[in-house]
Amino acid sequence: MRDQDNAALIDTILSGLRWATLLRMIAQTISWIATIVVVRFISTSDYGLNAMLETPLEFLFLLSTFGLERALVHTKTLGRSAVRSAFGWMLLVNGLLFLAYFFGSSLIAGYFNEPRLEPLARVLAFVFLLFPFRVIPDALLDRELKFKLKAFAELAAGIASALTTLLLAVYGAGVWALIIGVLTHRAFLAVILMVMQPWFVVPSLRFDPVRGMLAFGGTMALAGAVSITANLLPVLIAGPRLGPQAMGLFVVSMQFALLPLAKISAVINPIVFPAFAKFQGQPAAVAHYLEKAIGIAALALLPLMIGLACVGEAFVLTLFGESWAPAIVPLTLLSLSVPFRGLTSFIRQVLGGIGYPGLVLRSTLVSWVLLFTLILIGANEGVIGLVLAVLIAEPIVTIVTIRLGKQAIDTSFRRIARGLRPAVLGVAGMAAGVLGVKLLVAGAPAPVRLVIEVGAGLMIYLIILRVFFAEQWMSTLAFLKR
Repeated sequence: MRDQDNAALIDTILSGLRWATLLRMIAQTISWIATIVVVRFISTSDYGLNAMLETPLEFLFLLSTFGLERALVHTKTLGRSAVRSAFGWMLLVNGLLFLAYFFGSSLIAGYFNEPRLEPLARVLAFVFLLFPFRVIPDALLDRELKFKLKAFAELAAGIASALTTLLLAVYGAGVWALIIGVLTHRAFLAVILMVMQPWFVVPSLRFDPVRGMLAFGGTMALAGAVSITANLLPVLIAGPRLGPQAMGLFVVSMQFALLPLAKISAVINPIVFPAFAKFQGQPAAVAHYLEKAIGIAALALLPLMIGLACVGEAFVLTLFGESWAPAIVPLTLLSLSVPFRGLTSFIRQVLGGIGYPGLVLRSTLVSWVLLFTLILIGANEGVIGLVLAVLIAEPIVTIVTIRLGKQAIDTSFRRIARGLRPAVLGVAGMAAGVLGVKLLVAGAPAPVRLVIEVGAGLMIYLIILRVFFAEQWMSTLAFLKR
């Protein structure tokens, strides 16, 4: 009976995933194109200012829900009183956070020694007032596995945000284009979700209905806070020392290195947590679907991540111009670290979904301590020092996370590696082929080189999969068609 239930769940998840993938990929493509265009109109200094604003903002975002958004999805039985209390507490907390960020804008400006940050922070503070109105309907849709509706909402909000940012950037708004773009996205998403998933309840500040959810959600929120601060450590530690120009170079390089993962994760991550939450108490089933999902994701993502490292020079010169040439080496090196980050993130999502927030927290703590130590050392060497710190830390964190995951999931390093083998060997052959092609077209203009290198890499990768891993390739296609 359980196998039949699992099969029905998988069908529901795959149906939602199919629609979510289509709609979110459209949204991400629009966002990607807009980002590439916007980079030409916004300076590295403006990106550096935006990164300094996001550093405290991302951390406060985690405090804004106390992990209740995850707990609302994870809880097996959800009553109306729990929704009312979750809504009430989030309204109160986010109101306080709005005041803290708004009136703390001078402290942010003082820390980074940048007076321009103060008015930017005061406007950006309004994002906290929108948070509760997005979180509740979002969690309710996840509980019912209504991924298609969520994807529609995100597509509409993404288009509105991309167009707003692009128009403001073209008209010379600078960093304000990025700030207003964020607010536009949050406002549109909250309104659309509330229309698609009518839910409004009278808020309540009773604590008993949410007591149990806070035990789970609080641990997940803490793990998220540690993870966010770990990712922001380069800005926190090196920002005051290196200044906006160098930090803008690092942030943009990191942003584009993470672009393949960020765009695909935006499709997959909203589905992974609620999907695996349905398999609580089934470690063998979790292991089976985890290993299968990692293998399939690697076939699609690994060539994009490593491919970006292979074509980094032509990519930067073609899309950004000669003025961004210093970003070539950072982008190339950071791209090599992204596959490890992606695998770590996926396993953490699964562990949280099946009810092991403590293991997620331990993984993020390891990441924080390791990155903190390496960035303290690397900051003395400028941007390259920061890049090397990330490149060294990511694979170590992945190994630790897999080892921790074995306590809750019936898997092993060998079984995960077996699932990754076709993608890894295919990418290795692709990288060797692209490096050979680079020598042949070294004198061509950057756009020509980019097209040739990308085309050659894609062809080589597909040939390797088709010739040497035909069974895995066909089974993956069959799974995706299903």
